[in-house]
Amino acid sequence: MDKRKISLADLYKEKMQQLSPGRQLIQDIMDATGRSEVTVRLWISGKFKPEPIIQNIIADTLGVDAASLFPTNEHQ
Repeated sequence: MDKRKISLADLYKEKMQQLSPGRQLIQDIMDATGRSEVTVRLWISGKFKPEPIIQNIIADTLGVDAASLFPTNEHQ
């Protein structure tokens, strides 16, 4: 297997263009739901909950149970 030929500076620039894991999560949810970054961040903060069908889309996208992602006050 051949090794890449790239300068350290170019490798740094390449890495800086990649999304952080948290930013990637937001992007994945935005892509799956068609909602804005602001909306997704409001869901993450718990200020708002998406409607049930969107909760299921998010759960399917992330491979996580929807009830766990968006617990009700009595299940927290």
